[in-house]
Amino acid sequence: MVDIPPEIWYRIARFVPEEELCHLLGANTVFFDLAMNLRWKEVSIQTRNTLEAMRILNRLLDPYIARRLQHLKLRLTHVKAIHHSGGSQEKAKDLKQLKQQFYLIVNRVFKIKRAQREIDSVALGMSDPRQSRPTFNDVMGAVIDATPQFVNVTELTIDAWDLPPLYGNLEALFTSFWTTFGANLRRLSLGGNLEGYRILIESKPRFTQLEALRVEFTNNVFRVDQAADSAILVDVVAPFINSLNLSLEALEIWSWANLDLSMFFQRLVVPPALKHLNVRMAFNRTLADPSGLKWLLCEGSETLEKLDIRLNPSRLFPTTPEEERLSRWLGHCIDDKRCFAKLRHLDIYPTNTEVGINVLLTSIKRASETLVHLTIRDRYFLQGEATLILEAASRCKSLTYLRMNIWKLNITLLDLFAAHVPCVEHLWLSLSAASSNNEHGIFGHDFFRELQQRKYVDWRLKDLSVSHGGHDVDRETMEALANTIPSVTSFFGRGHMELPL
Repeated sequence: MVDIPPEIWYRIARFVPEEELCHLLGANTVFFDLAMNLRWKEVSIQTRNTLEAMRILNRLLDPYIARRLQHLKLRLTHVKAIHHSGGSQEKAKDLKQLKQQFYLIVNRVFKIKRAQREIDSVALGMSDPRQSRPTFNDVMGAVIDATPQFVNVTELTIDAWDLPPLYGNLEALFTSFWTTFGANLRRLSLGGNLEGYRILIESKPRFTQLEALRVEFTNNVFRVDQAADSAILVDVVAPFINSLNLSLEALEIWSWANLDLSMFFQRLVVPPALKHLNVRMAFNRTLADPSGLKWLLCEGSETLEKLDIRLNPSRLFPTTPEEERLSRWLGHCIDDKRCFAKLRHLDIYPTNTEVGINVLLTSIKRASETLVHLTIRDRYFLQGEATLILEAASRCKSLTYLRMNIWKLNITLLDLFAAHVPCVEHLWLSLSAASSNNEHGIFGHDFFRELQQRKYVDWRLKDLSVSHGGHDVDRETMEALANTIPSVTSFFGRGHMELPL
């Protein structure tokens, strides 16, 4: 075995599941190398636990470890300094230490899942009540020191939701990133307040190969100035996105800000190779003039393959005018025959209006030649409406994934699923909590009696998920459903399952 060339071992290892590779790290140098790659290809550094962050960064100073890093995640959180003055502050600190010791013991007793190294580091930090822990700036300095070793990083995630924008030496941090791996970066994911975006963009990143960008933002909670936030969005963020348009293939824009994004979308240029667009925000709160977003959808339709568009109004129970305004806008988008025409993946909230279901049906029919994945969000369909959707989906010969909500699942509707979408391999159904209105549970005795008489041998379904009121349906019901569909081998996307004979 020792005489087998390394390239053959690497070839063999391609067929070994990742979870098994770690158990084989002692077999030979090839499996050890692959196990190390799995351990260090993705690293998360969280400043909330500065001791653990410093432990990880000390390991990453070793080029043998750092060269394996491909995806760097930073969770930047304000770290309060520990003061050791006497009096009430000292007593409060002692009480906090006692509470930490108590929770540490509870966690150990009940075996709460936590990496042992984190427990050890926390315990070490509490061994001496007066021992100082690393500060936020200490962690930032350690990241900057280690960054020259991150030569193979191609994906970067930065979340800084509760970090004051001017806290710490962020400019030096960003500059060190761009110098080392900016030119290699393929994916960038950002989350935080808009002032933080300004600081990052003004550090002058140069991304020549960036393919995927995710921006998720809110107002600057550390100073209330909507005009300043709007200016950053329009004059800083939009030009930054436009500067990437030659290489950008995936763009995600999620807003939790209390801002009108109309001008922001009007400033965006459609990337010529855009394949994936993901937009999530409250339509009634963020788009006084949605023409810019419509233009982005329609002009990008020639290349767009994957669309996630969730524009639910911000209220828990939207008013009729808010729903109607969104549905009318969706209708205007569909009026352009280019819109949604080449989609392979559609994830949409169609509203609860009649216009909304017409938009949905038109979208499915228009993309019938290419559609593979369909998710319909936040609307529960009656049987007649579900029938219309299944009839439209029956045109989609490549459809393999379907997720939707229905008021109630009965045997007639199950027959329709089997008949109209027999090629669907993954089906996720969410049933309304209001559908449980009989003594035999959500399905009723007649459903199970009729189910025993069914055998859907032509249905290619592999994975089945059924939830009710936000909870998974019980195992017994799932097995009863699966026994009528011979191809099913998985529930809730969890892999292989054994059915009783």
